[in-house]
Amino acid sequence: MDQIAQKPLIRVRRFWALCAFAIALAFVINAAFGDGTLHEVLIEGQPIAAQIGWGITFGLAISVPSIVVVSFVPLFSSLRRQLLDLVSRLDLDALNPLWISLCAGIGEELLFRGALQPILGIWWASFVFTVAHFRSGQFHSMNWQKLVYATSVFIAGLFLGYVFLEIGLIAAMVTHAVVDVVSLSTARRWLRVSTYA
Repeated sequence: MDQIAQKPLIRVRRFWALCAFAIALAFVINAAFGDGTLHEVLIEGQPIAAQIGWGITFGLAISVPSIVVVSFVPLFSSLRRQLLDLVSRLDLDALNPLWISLCAGIGEELLFRGALQPILGIWWASFVFTVAHFRSGQFHSMNWQKLVYATSVFIAGLFLGYVFLEIGLIAAMVTHAVVDVVSLSTARRWLRVSTYA
């Protein structure tokens, strides 16, 4: 972890840029291959308040048990260290976990669920979603912890795809953002504890 921590921090503005790129790419893909507009895809589904409620519920239902398992089950202690290595380069000061999570939730879901899933289907969109996490997940040097992470990203893609189909895109965005903000906030706490330990 020391080697990774010495590299420069990845700032929130990089996530804003990635979010803007994902949104622009979603519009291009949708314009070229989609049946309707992304605005139509965004407003389809259950009422917005219900989608937000479902998104918060799903996000907490996924992130809280996952954090408990990774925190307290000894089998997953090396996975926790691996995940801390992955997030140790992020600037997690102040509200940055929230901003990073909103960027990921909005940008990635608009691209993978809103634009790609209607064209490729849920399985292929989830596969592309997993491949898109290749660099951030450091999948180039695979071990069992990274395989668990890659598998969880794929399963998350399938789940978010199902949420998109059954409830709506906003619910998928909120679910993704809540999982990320809870995970990043917890990781920030773990990093601070390990720094002062």
